[in-house]
Amino acid sequence: MKTALVYSERYLEHDLGYGHPECPERLDAIVKLLEKNNLWNSPEIPVVAPSPASVEDIRLAHDPEYISLFEQLCKTGAAIDGDTPTYRNAYEIALLSAGGAIKAGQLVMSGEVDNAFGLLRPPGHHASRARGGGFCYFDNIAIMTRRMQRDFGISRVLILDFDAHHGNGTQDIFYEDPSVLYISFHQYPLYPWTGTVDETGARGAEGYNVNVPMPPGSGDREYAAAINEIFKPLCEKFKPQLIAVSAGFDAHAMDPLTQLELSSEAFGWMAQATVDAAKRLCGGKIVFLLEGGYDLRFLSESVLNVVRAMRGEKFKIPEKVNKLKVIDDLKKALACKWGL
Repeated sequence: MKTALVYSERYLEHDLGYGHPECPERLDAIVKLLEKNNLWNSPEIPVVAPSPASVEDIRLAHDPEYISLFEQLCKTGAAIDGDTPTYRNAYEIALLSAGGAIKAGQLVMSGEVDNAFGLLRPPGHHASRARGGGFCYFDNIAIMTRRMQRDFGISRVLILDFDAHHGNGTQDIFYEDPSVLYISFHQYPLYPWTGTVDETGARGAEGYNVNVPMPPGSGDREYAAAINEIFKPLCEKFKPQLIAVSAGFDAHAMDPLTQLELSSEAFGWMAQATVDAAKRLCGGKIVFLLEGGYDLRFLSESVLNVVRAMRGEKFKIPEKVNKLKVIDDLKKALACKWGL
């Protein structure tokens, strides 16, 4: 098995200022722990440098007017919102982040590697078609998905987003598109205050947008229920040709920005479940892309467990699960489409 890690030291240039949680030290901590565990830059785990995405690539998921606006904001240093400042090189680094996502997808879809993890900055899942925000400028996973659909002729992509914050941008981009099944596990209520059960898709794509809003305090047993009762059966019914994961790690119990309770090991067995689904359904084709996670120690531990799962290491999913009412509500909302 061969796993690619897509990474550029230029991602460390992305600096939003003193005290900002989305800091260069996040990637530095991840790289150091992977190196310590011999999971960095070997024949079986190559580190691949990306190239910047083109403007044409970005237009696959974003309106031209927004792309131009973001470029202009970077020239003046004006912020997109209070959490998302810009600076002169932000546009260039955001293109490189999207390019890293595309590279990860190409490596997997071409068969050059079995799976890939894009260690990217800035993140992307809050960037909607016409607006950035929440630390995000371009929606990396959406741009990668559109390129893979175009270049490899695939018609079914499943995106799992386990970042603690709802991926409102990814939802916006694919909300009317039945070629993409978007599943989000996230804390609710929490920024960006979207991602309720009744947001299921529109205009022929009803049932293809699946939100699992987790109440504060949810941990391993609650996520195990969501994996078993929502993710796994939807995978079997949708039969994706590629699985893509918005891999955010801020649902960890020690993360400073959220109130969820996942262990570091939970990210290993969630990754294992997605890797196993990919092996069963789409020849193992799966791409992970880094989103959030803001405690350096537990972010790097959790990423390490994901890479271990990608390499075939086994993690034990909790046998005792705590089923949430929201799962029953979601099954009712999706009954007409999927019959869960």
